[in-house]
Amino acid sequence: MKIGYLLGDATMHSGGVAPYAWRILELLLSQSQFEKIEIIVFCSPELETSCLDLINKYQAKAKPYLIPYKFSFLNTVVSRFTNFISQVLVKFNISSQGIKNLHDSFLSFLSFLWFVSLDIDLLHVPYQISPCYNLLYPLIITMHDVQELHYPEFFTPRERAWRAEHYWKSLEQSSLAIVSFNHVKEDLIKYFQLDEQKIHVSPLPYQKIYLQEPTLEEQLTYKNKYAQWGGFLLYPAQTWQHKNHLSLIKAVEYIKDKFGRVIYVLCTGKKNLSFFPVIEDYLKKSEVAEQIHFLDVVPETQLYWLYKNCSLVVIPTLYEAGSFPLLEAMSLETPVICSSVTSLPEIIGDSRFIFNPFDINQIANLILQMIDNSNLRTDNILNSRIKIQEFHKIDSASKLIQAYHKVLE
Repeated sequence: MKIGYLLGDATMHSGGVAPYAWRILELLLSQSQFEKIEIIVFCSPELETSCLDLINKYQAKAKPYLIPYKFSFLNTVVSRFTNFISQVLVKFNISSQGIKNLHDSFLSFLSFLWFVSLDIDLLHVPYQISPCYNLLYPLIITMHDVQELHYPEFFTPRERAWRAEHYWKSLEQSSLAIVSFNHVKEDLIKYFQLDEQKIHVSPLPYQKIYLQEPTLEEQLTYKNKYAQWGGFLLYPAQTWQHKNHLSLIKAVEYIKDKFGRVIYVLCTGKKNLSFFPVIEDYLKKSEVAEQIHFLDVVPETQLYWLYKNCSLVVIPTLYEAGSFPLLEAMSLETPVICSSVTSLPEIIGDSRFIFNPFDINQIANLILQMIDNSNLRTDNILNSRIKIQEFHKIDSASKLIQAYHKVLE
């Protein structure tokens, strides 16, 4: 079986889909010799070295294949031409949207020709949208969530319309949709009337969820860098509105106002411009502004150190298909609490460590309990250890390979 896998440009700036894409790839590579599969990984030039390192790690029958930058010269010529025409139209107050659409259509056509020419049995796109459809072989996509249907207020009308059109097209044109949790499957059936047979639940690759450990030199660097905020809380997440950073900030305000305690919070992840300005504006008027620090995207070794040296990981998200930060914290046996939404209660598996993400007092009180109660912290770590051991027994690989065979049969 020759599998095409579209890794694309899965960097840490891409959000939660990036670790998913990488971990699924690693799961496939680890199984390539046992399952007699060959993997063709389509990636950007920036990821080629990392991809080769992973392939060599498992001695897998696989090779990276750069996404069609052979079209780059032709694309450059067309781009310059369309930009010139657009500038001319703007001078005459004429919309240039038609030219832009023509350019996009041209790139889509080149992409289609390239994908059609590939010698593979099927293509797995670990994202919600495929670069092209109507291929000569089966297409599998991963549908992570349909958050816009649960929180439409977090999206503009244009964004909701775009998702409605393109998510449906992906579901309609693909041979199979892979989901990680049953609640996503139920959403696809409810909102898209998708045939249950076209949805395959393939659990997250729990055995492959890990972070690279820092060197001794790196540890010393990070220790010096963050020593001033000893005993900090950690929240790794892009600043999307649904990630609910504001509730965590308000909980820290409550703790300071009611108990007079100063708690620092470090937030990693891309500062998403669609909502980060709102957070900034709120902090300008807040008494805890000096306690909240947004670090942006950090290297994997640095994130590892932050997990191991924080007092507590807090995940107040309003919606999450599956939380890699929660699983990373549990894997590293770092005390962690999370909101009571979607799959998070199922993952953490103990009601003592979940909270209502809309209830600021509840978040604040649970934070203080986790910081002050050593027995509760010990129970939290023990719970994580047991749950992670259970997750590692789940045969995610066979579920994924089963999806491939299902499509090919």
